Amino acid sequence: MDLTRWLENPKEKQRITRDILEALPAWFGIPEANDRYVEEVKDCAMVVKEIDNKPVGFFAVKATGKKTLSLHVLGVKRVHQRKGIGKELFREIRGYAQEKGYLFLTVKTLDPSKEHKEYDGTRRFYESLGFVKLETFPTLWDENNPCLLMVRHIDDEKYSGC
Repeated sequence: MDLTRWLENPKEKQRITRDILEALPAWFGIPEANDRYVEEVKDCAMVVKEIDNKPVGFFAVKATGKKTLSLHVLGVKRVHQRKGIGKELFREIRGYAQEKGYLFLTVKTLDPSKEHKEYDGTRRFYESLGFVKLETFPTLWDENNPCLLMVRHIDDEKYSGC
């Protein structure tokens, strides 16, 4: 049985986040960063996709301004990628953002100046959702991991199917 649901319980958010991040070492290979994400999701709005009662993907978001919501941390287990789960979770997040009156969604990811096959796909995924490159921060995370900030207007009709 497939189920998409919003989580309220902080411990459940943390458990699911850790489980999925640990299943994605190509993206989440820094244990200290993973620990930080697991701690921070307690205070995030979070939606999860379950298949056969097992979490396979999640999106956690947090407000970064009065009208801006950030995709803080997200992941879909590799075996379930490219099957529409990420877009389904994004539609949930977009609906939540519209309901709460946000105007913009942002996401930070690895800048393309750093070659990384998995993150090339991640950026293409974000672009398919309507995100555009806004600014690169070469040392926000560290010199070996330049940060790309992407943004999307919540009501961009070009991507209304998302």
